[in-house]
Formats: sequence, C-alpha cells, structure tokens
Amino acid sequence: MGNILATEQLSRQDNSKYSWLSSFFTSSEPTSSVVTDGVVSTVSIPRSDFEGWLQVQEAIAFKGILNNIGGFGGFEESDNVTVGAVIASPSKKRPNYFYQWIRDGAITINSLVEYLEDHQFDDSEYDLAPVIESYIINAYQIQRVNNPSGDFESLEGLGEPKFMPDSTPFTDHWGRPQRDGPGLRVITITNYLSLLKKYGRSLIKSDELHSEEFIYNEIIKPDLKYIIKSWNKSGFDLWEEVDSLHLFTSLTQLKAIKNGLEYATRYDKEFYDELARTFNALRFFISVDSGYRIQNVPYLIETPSLLAQSKRSGLDIASILGSLRAHDLDTDDTLDIPFPIDDASVLNTLAAMVNDMKYRYPINHNRLGFSTGFALGRYPEDVYDGYGTSEGNPWFIATATASELIYKIVYNLYSHQKDLIIPLDHKMIFESITNMKIEGETILPYGSDAFIEATSSLFRYADAFMDVIREHVDNDGHMSEQFNKYSGYMEGAEDLTWSYGALWSSMRWRIKSLKIMNNKELNITKSS
Repeated sequence: MGNILATEQLSRQDNSKYSWLSSFFTSSEPTSSVVTDGVVSTVSIPRSDFEGWLQVQEAIAFKGILNNIGGFGGFEESDNVTVGAVIASPSKKRPNYFYQWIRDGAITINSLVEYLEDHQFDDSEYDLAPVIESYIINAYQIQRVNNPSGDFESLEGLGEPKFMPDSTPFTDHWGRPQRDGPGLRVITITNYLSLLKKYGRSLIKSDELHSEEFIYNEIIKPDLKYIIKSWNKSGFDLWEEVDSLHLFTSLTQLKAIKNGLEYATRYDKEFYDELARTFNALRFFISVDSGYRIQNVPYLIETPSLLAQSKRSGLDIASILGSLRAHDLDTDDTLDIPFPIDDASVLNTLAAMVNDMKYRYPINHNRLGFSTGFALGRYPEDVYDGYGTSEGNPWFIATATASELIYKIVYNLYSHQKDLIIPLDHKMIFESITNMKIEGETILPYGSDAFIEATSSLFRYADAFMDVIREHVDNDGHMSEQFNKYSGYMEGAEDLTWSYGALWSSMRWRIKSLKIMNNKELNITKSS
C-alpha cells in the first residue's frame, strides 16, 4: 500500500510540475522563538552494522581512489596510463569511462591533499606526496596539448574536459568546452602548495616542478587567465549535458581566484589587480545578476536558463557540490564567496531534493514515514541510466554529498559556537528528525540541551544517508556510478573514482564533526 500511495503521489507531482513546492515551503514567518530543552531525536539506524561498515569502507574507498591513478594503482602496462593521471573508472565498455577528466582528477587529488592535512603530513601508509606531484606534472603537460577545444597559446584548450589515459587528446564529439576544470585544478594545486608551506616541506619532484614560483607561473596562472576570459561565457555543466552558465562552475571559479590572489600577491602584483577585478565582478554576478538565487524559489538554481525555459525545476545536487567545493570552513570563505554551507538556500536545496526523490525512486518508498535518509540522484529530470537514456537513478556521489553537507553544518556550528537558528523554510527537515513543531524562526542557543539534541539528530540524519550507501555497495565495498531505482543494484561505470572520493570525503567530515563535538564536552554521542 505504501508503494502504491507513493506512486500516486509521484504521478500527481509529474502532472502539476513541482506543485509540491508550494506546500513544502512557507512564505510567511511568525515571530521567532527560543528553545533550550525538550528536543528529542527521532532518527534511528542499526548502529552496530553501520559503525562496523564505516571502519572497513573508509579504507576501501581510499584505496579505490588510489587504484585509479596512473603509476600508483592497479593498471597494466598495456593500459598506457600516464603517471599521475586520474582515470574516472576502469570500465572500458558499456560505458567506457577509461579516460581522465580534468574535473574528476582535480577533485580526486584534492582528497589526497586533505588526507595529508588531516595527518599533519605524516603519511607513512600511502606516501601521497609523489602521487600529488605526479598529478601536477601531468597537469602541466596536458595544459599544453592541442585538442578540439583549442590550444595553449589562446588558452582555449584549457576548457577541454577529458583526455585519453596516455594524456593525448580525445577527439570524438563531446560536450565541450567545460569551464570548471581549470578552477578546480587551481584549487587543488594551491591547497597542496599551502600545505607544503604550513608543514615546512619541500617539493619531492623538484627536478620537474622546480619551485612554487614555477608552478604558479606555468600551471596556476594560465588556468586563472582562462577563468578571467571565460567566466561569463557559456559552457557545458559538470554532467556534460547543457551548454549554459552554471552555479557549480561559477562558485569553483570564484574559489580558484580567491586562492590565486594569495600567490599573485607573492609573485605577480600586476596580475593581482586583474584577478581582484574579476573576483569582484564574478562575485557580483553570482550574487545578483546570475539567477542562481531568485525570489520566491527557496533553493539554488544550478542552471537558470533551463528554469527560464521551463525545461527543469533548477534543482541539482551540483549546487550543493559547488557550495562544498568553494568553501573552506576554517577560513573566511563564508564571507567572501556566496552560498556557504549554512546559507538557508543550500539546505533548502537538499530539502527539496529529498522531498522529490523520496517519491521518485521506488527503492525509497519503504523509508517513507520514517525519520531517515534517502537515495538521491543528480536532478529530478535525469534520464541517464548509466548506459543510455531511459530513467535516471540514484547516484553514490549525490547521496554522499547530502551526508557531507550535514556533517559540515554540524561542524560549523560547534567550530564557531553558533546558535542553531531554524528558519521556517527548514520546518520539514527538523520536524522529520526531531519532535519539534516549527511555527516560526526557532533559535536553539549554543550549548543548550535543545542544541545538543538537535545537532545530535542532524548528525544521525547525515549518518542515515550514509546508511543508504551501505545498503547498495557490494559485499566487497565496490562502488559504481549509480544504483538502480527499482532493484537497488549497482549500475553504470564500475569502481567510479568520484564515488569513492565522495564517500571518503563524507566520512572525513563525519570524523571531524564527531571529534569537535566531543572536544566541546557536550556528550553528543550520548543517544547515538
């Protein structure tokens, strides 16, 4: 009966084109109230199975990342994979993902940088510095490869989205250019250089990379120059489907410029002025002119042109991915870059995704009526099934991203000792995971019993999305791109690098948030 009702509700949604938004979000907001106690969590997952799985799967996910990097993974010599090249998946047919994507590579290597950060560069287990620096060497070489998007001299070639495993150009028809790659590469490389400086380390491969100044001038600066000339031009989105302007791309470009400003100050003061002007122009565009956030729509709009043409709702997990990639919680990014993780529109985006996909995907129907997480996909209108076009499925990346966002929200509250402020927009989420009845803006003072219980419930809510992933990885911990929305079995590219990276990143923030909650001596685990 539950499945029948859910199917009927989904059918009504399809007929009325997202009419659920009018009932899900409330426009009026009564006087705010302060709650200090009496909050009870309603989220429950099988802790013993879950905790045991986490310990095992974290190592599997990290090794899954390394296995897909040339020179350090499990490739055969005949595969001809360049040392330092990040391969999206070992799948060579149905579908063929045996390529290196600029975006995937940068995001993946940044996870290795974060591992080094977490271990204070004490890396006896994996020896990651040579892996990261091999990636940087490959980036230098790939930047200079003529390709269908253009060449290095004009900088247009930097918008090429993917290359062959041996770093030669991919020349078949594709959605190009994709303008997020250079910015993501800047973020990763500058993060690594900052880490070297922080811990007083030197480059391992100095014969090829020479110095920080060389890396800035020869690799980072060309990517920044590409952003300067292309940030206001259309390009294909991270899903490689739509040629337009996209929030994920804009946010990561802005973050790249912010990181680049530090190095321009050090090595290139004349270029600094040009970068600063672009930073201000791009930030204004994102905040004001872009349509990424519009009145009467409570969530972020990933691709405004599609909403304007009534082709999509605008909902897309890419918007949350952009917020996560563009904001470092321990810096002032939340002030300089729009849509930080605690911006109401970011959590609204997740809430709207959940409210759609808990009905859209039949594997979620047995969870309806419970305080739990759900399997999430890329966007409601998705038709890519991992092999061709039919019906979109949940993705491991999307579901792990939901967890990471919530863990980061909890971490941010404790790190900055903030009150938990619940606007009426977030009524559905907090009423679904606690016993609270939200009738207006509700304030839970930092450190109060209500704050502790509500953040504990948020933490378990993030865990509930992770538990969805636990149900759909195979017995050996392998992760593909998607899992079928009817059967739950994995589909699409096998051992997808980004799937492993997304899960590992979420697990990382779980550890960080749990540690800071316990350090604040508020006994956050008392009811776990």
